[in-house]
Amino acid sequence: MRLMKHEMSSDPLTRRNRRQPGSLASLADAAGMPVGTLKSRIRALVDKGVPREEAIQQALSQPLAPQGRPRQP
Repeated sequence: MRLMKHEMSSDPLTRRNRRQPGSLASLADAAGMPVGTLKSRIRALVDKGVPREEAIQQALSQPLAPQGRPRQP
């Protein structure tokens, strides 16, 4: 027997979009930095031989530099 639309439950299971604590996205958001920038910095440090956990801390401690062409006043 088929269930009609009005017979089905009306409360669909909703998934909450919360960031996991300790994830790169939450760390980048707390530091005020784009996730892509953080991942690029971590990748560059890991390629140099720095352990991943230490690379994450170093990448988060570096300030963001101005992006793009400097504007003339």
